[in-house]
Order: sequence, then C-alpha cells, then structure tokens
Amino acid sequence: MEKFKALDQIYQADARSLYFSIVDRETGEYRPLELKDIYETVASVELSPSVPEDVRSQFNVAKNLAVYTWFSYSFHQISELKAFSTLEMALKLKFGKGKNSFKDLIKKSIASGLIKDKGFSLITETLEDEDSMEYSKALPDVIPYLRNELAHGSTMLHPGSITNLAICADFINQLFQNESNNKI
Repeated sequence: MEKFKALDQIYQADARSLYFSIVDRETGEYRPLELKDIYETVASVELSPSVPEDVRSQFNVAKNLAVYTWFSYSFHQISELKAFSTLEMALKLKFGKGKNSFKDLIKKSIASGLIKDKGFSLITETLEDEDSMEYSKALPDVIPYLRNELAHGSTMLHPGSITNLAICADFINQLFQNESNNKI
C-alpha cells in the first residue's frame, strides 16, 4: 500500500528506487542507481523547439514527475499518464479537436506519413529496414491501452515512465518536425 511520507522523510529515496543498479560504461561494474542518473536520463529526453510551447510546457511536467520518482516510486505512472495526455494534446493541435479518439488520431498521424519507425530512438539501432512501419503500426493499440489503464483506475506499478517519456517525445517531435516556431 502506498503511504503518505512523513515530513522528515520527504527528501529520502523511495526504498523501491534503491532496488535498481546500473552498469558503469567505463568499468563494466554495477553500482547503485542514484538520483543524478535519473535526472540525467530524463534531461536527455527533449522536445524540439518546433513543438508548440504549450506542449513543451506540459511535457516538462511529465519530466519533472519522472525525476521525482526517486522520492515517490508511484509517480512513474503519473508521469506516464501526463506524457500520454501531452501526446494526445499534441495530436489534437496537429489534427484539430474533432470527434477523433486518441487511437484514431494516432492512426491518422501514421497514415499521413508523419510517424515512422526510424523516428523512434529506442528502436533505431535494431531497425533492419529503414522504411519499416511495424513498430509504428502497433502504437494505435498499445499507447491508448496503456493510457486507459492508468487513467481509469489501476494498481499497475512499474518503472516505465522514462521509456514512455522517450517514446512520447519521439512521437511528438515527428508530428512537428517540419514546422517552424510554434508558440500558442
């Protein structure tokens, strides 16, 4: 059960954050994960300046939540939910706020050629075919499912917020890659 942290424990890492370790790329040795590691990873996930300012602002909320998972592990899912809702916001800005569902907007972005597998940094190293659309074609089912699981009452808890931040960032960046200054 999630607990409300005592005031004197606010700045302490959530015990679940301490279960993880990372490999030091220089030495090959494992070391405990630190707040700095999370911060640096999250800081590397960026939206392009061509993305509308309001979208970038809301995405920064998701990023801040991802960093704060160090202190409150359950913020992973809140960060993910915010990232997914920011992606939906970006899609509505791109295609209009009509009656299209989140899933339909994702499908539309893929069908229009804006979204391609090669635009997702997490899979580009493993792509054998630069024109592949296999990953992208799965997204209309996967992303709304994950978002709905989080938004409609779930006890799902996993440390996937940073991975999903990166996926949402790559998706949003592709939506607006051919745009100039987008202040809303």
